[in-house]
Amino acid sequence: MKNILVGNGINIQYDKVSYSAQNIVLRVLTDVDRNDYPIEYIIEDPIALKSYMGYLFLAAREALDGAFDNYTCCTAEREGLKDFKERYSLRKKSLRISDIGFEDYYLIHDLLCHKNKIYNPEQFQIREVLKMAYFHAIYNQGQLNELYKKYDEALCAFLKSFDNIFTTNYDSNLEKSTEKIIYHIHGQFDKLSETYNEKSFRNQLQDKPIKGIPNEIEYRYLHSTALSTYCGDYKKYQINEHAVANEVIDKMAEGYKKTESIKAEIDNWGQVSNKLVANLSEAIKLKVNNPELRFQEDYSIKEFKEMQGELIIFGLSPYNDYHLFEMIDNASIEKCVFYYYDESECQRIKQLLSNLQFQNKLFFESTKEFWRSM
Repeated sequence: MKNILVGNGINIQYDKVSYSAQNIVLRVLTDVDRNDYPIEYIIEDPIALKSYMGYLFLAAREALDGAFDNYTCCTAEREGLKDFKERYSLRKKSLRISDIGFEDYYLIHDLLCHKNKIYNPEQFQIREVLKMAYFHAIYNQGQLNELYKKYDEALCAFLKSFDNIFTTNYDSNLEKSTEKIIYHIHGQFDKLSETYNEKSFRNQLQDKPIKGIPNEIEYRYLHSTALSTYCGDYKKYQINEHAVANEVIDKMAEGYKKTESIKAEIDNWGQVSNKLVANLSEAIKLKVNNPELRFQEDYSIKEFKEMQGELIIFGLSPYNDYHLFEMIDNASIEKCVFYYYDESECQRIKQLLSNLQFQNKLFFESTKEFWRSM
């Protein structure tokens, strides 16, 4: 089997301005000045968002000097801060707000909240504003999904030659250019998440989260399954969350039907003041009466883990999404070819894919040479 994992490199190749990491961050800042900015979805006061981004940038510079070393609360944050310093410390003097990858700002936000004793739900709500502003900037008034019109026939033929196409991108350009099923590992803009899908299992409960929230199809990308966070472990958790929930609900529903003591206990949960426990009771009973109900499993991670044969990694940065490289390094593949943009990336990939390197299954090709051959 021939497999390919596609990152943002193809989009950047066909629009070198709009979809670079730097320009997406700049668009987060400039979009707030547009008259059509969706304030009802993102934030009522867009200027407050711009000001907070400036505050985060100043905090990011302080983080490089160790100002937040004592405010990490978990291993993920400690590792995230260490990685952040390694990537940006040497550039500190010339660092601009757009030089910092947007997902890194989530880490700085969390550390800033710890330092200033800001807790949930406020910490979560601010992060959601940042995430939706980021998605809005990536989507670029819908222009993102039009990039396939620029693709060369040779590129389309290259992509169509693969049995399985995986991507970390949220857009639909690969579907449109190949007419193949595309496996989105980190979600997609054209699919509503469990929270915002009116027909979802979660929205069958009495306290349906969609209630009272604007949800026009024009802004589906803001309420989509797209994942965005600074930590691979957090992405892994979100990717697996609903599969685990379905397994638990299935077992509890069976217990409810077959064991009287379990049934009584679950019925009692519905009377407690803890909303999470009460919702669990309601969900189990809904499942018993509607066996077809399941939480959405939106991410193609099972297919990715089970791939075999050859894997091409194309247009993916070796400085993000470490959880994917971990899966690749433990997958049952016979050959892995990483297309590098700069030769310095090769050493990084050898470290990330050490098992494949040891087994002589890891190879490298130049992205620049690939595009020249197009």
